[in-house]
Amino acid sequence: MNDKIADLAALRAQKRRAKRKCPVCRKPASEASRPFCSEQCRRIDLDRWRTEAYRIPVAENDEEDSVPKPAADNDEES
Repeated sequence: MNDKIADLAALRAQKRRAKRKCPVCRKPASEASRPFCSEQCRRIDLDRWRTEAYRIPVAENDEEDSVPKPAADNDEES
């Protein structure tokens, strides 16, 4: 019984891997270069990370980034 369960689990895992597609070109992923289809797509993805092509868009707020200026000492009035 346990052998059947292990075989079914292995079969399901194999089917999931077969359905995955390369994130670069959308071809079926190969087992050797998973999750990519080839070494070329793996390198393309690495280059995108290196050149910071993958970014999360952020709306910058100038008010949060600005640092308040310290109060100027005015010793001449004393």
